[in-house]
Amino acid sequence: MKKFLLLLVFVCFYSLSWSQFVVTGQGRSIQLTGSDVTGLQAVFLFNGITPDNQISFTGQASSYLWTKFDGSFVSNQSAISVEDGTGYILTADGVKYFIWVIDYHNYPAQLTSITPTSGTDPCSQLSLQVTGTAPSLMYRDSLGINHSLPRQFTLTYKDESFANGTWNNITQTQTVTDIVHTISIPSPYCDTQFTLSGDQYAAQFGMTTPSVTSSLYSAVRVESHMTGTIIVRTALNEAGRQIGPLEGSAPLNVDFESNANVPVTQFYEWYIYNNQTPASYLRYTDTNLRYEFSQAGTYKVVLVVSNAANTCSYSDSLSVTVSDSFIDVPNVFTPNGDGINDQFRVSYRSIVQFQMLLYSSWAGKVYESTDPGQGWDGRVNGKLSPPGVYYYIITATGADGKHYKLKGSVSLLRSKGDK
Repeated sequence: MKKFLLLLVFVCFYSLSWSQFVVTGQGRSIQLTGSDVTGLQAVFLFNGITPDNQISFTGQASSYLWTKFDGSFVSNQSAISVEDGTGYILTADGVKYFIWVIDYHNYPAQLTSITPTSGTDPCSQLSLQVTGTAPSLMYRDSLGINHSLPRQFTLTYKDESFANGTWNNITQTQTVTDIVHTISIPSPYCDTQFTLSGDQYAAQFGMTTPSVTSSLYSAVRVESHMTGTIIVRTALNEAGRQIGPLEGSAPLNVDFESNANVPVTQFYEWYIYNNQTPASYLRYTDTNLRYEFSQAGTYKVVLVVSNAANTCSYSDSLSVTVSDSFIDVPNVFTPNGDGINDQFRVSYRSIVQFQMLLYSSWAGKVYESTDPGQGWDGRVNGKLSPPGVYYYIITATGADGKHYKLKGSVSLLRSKGDK
């Protein structure tokens, strides 16, 4: 008995799954099934029902009975003629199928206007007021519950998007299922027009879809994507010239770029705070900014951009760290031209003031420099200085306020034949 019931269920499921309906006649139609409809086998959407339109059942059956949802008799053949807004029940060999017919031609959408209006926060959200009509495409399921087919309209407009370090022109597309109420979208970053068109059934029928376009909307939304780049010096003896993306040795020169959406962005305000003294700051109004950090510590750089009317603003920030100072003096150098230790020069970091004097016992002062990135090549007036001991005096100030006064000696070593 159980095997028989299972077989019966399988046969019914097989029949329901593989049986289908077809439409004949001149009037074009769309058949909606599965998840597109609720409580029915199918909804048939016609673009103008013609007298010769028929819906036929293609499954195998020995008997057919077509009735309307109200119980009235229609036919005992496999095919029937149809009318708008009507539900039909087919009983084929005891199996019931429920379908509904809608003539789409009788429910045209009309789009009259689309108007951008300020929402509660026009700097982030924009409201679009649509006028027009889109009558519901109603049907009833097998339990008599009303449903409507969703009418999807397409909103299209030009916008900008920041990616890969630049602002790019893009086209925004959004599906709208209710045109009676206000449409809310993110405020665009550029002047644009909005076009609403649809619905999807008109497109599927190959019809010219109704559409409406707004007047030109003037953007107010601003946004920046500030970046900072260290201008790296070339002196190889400066240790930690760049430790991180925005961390390194002083004086630390950084190029800041606002990367704001223009021309909507009109005003720029840069604020530079030292985290040790946050109550004080420096302010600049450049579009882009180059700044030299000469004191050790951590800084916060804030950018505030705004539009011409100063009704919308946007802020962004970066952190910059300037390293503490140090100086290390070698005790020997070998100016033989091999590219290794050819100059007497200090290793240093974050030195903002520097003086080095170098003496010999036979010639007095042989070298002087105020640039810690430079060094002595072992020559005096273009001539090779003899090997031996030389004496240095170094005074310096670090970006962290540390003062250096160093005295000592360095040995100049040469091999026979050095030039």
